[in-house]
Amino acid sequence: MLRGSKQLKVGFRVRDIERSCALYLRLGFKQIPHPDQPNLRYLTFGYTWLILSDMYAHGYHNADREKAAKAGPNGSGTVLAIPTNDLDGIYKLWKEEGLTVTLEPEDVFWARIFYGLDPDGYEVMFEQHFEELRPNSGQSANE
Repeated sequence: MLRGSKQLKVGFRVRDIERSCALYLRLGFKQIPHPDQPNLRYLTFGYTWLILSDMYAHGYHNADREKAAKAGPNGSGTVLAIPTNDLDGIYKLWKEEGLTVTLEPEDVFWARIFYGLDPDGYEVMFEQHFEELRPNSGQSANE
């Protein structure tokens, strides 16, 4: 039996916590305020938490991991998948922010998708399921 928190939590160490937090808020995440922890930002997307930690001010549990995190690249091999009901709007935001797109929008068998790198080089995949592209299809996964 699990005790305590039952949410999936993902943590990203970031160079500019305010910039990263602002971006993820614009992508539909909600923030849980924790003014007592200035080096962390707690964000939620449905039942999943994204915890942003200041790469330089928040502690590390291991000196080797600290060295690797600061040397980068961040998140090699990691992809955060975010559902959306407005892929075109997210793509436009990504381009306006000057962020790297690693896969232009395309249709795959379950959705329309694109991939990009956030300000710290974490790869993010956005997916708009085909039923959400049709008018009057109901609510999206992030509502």
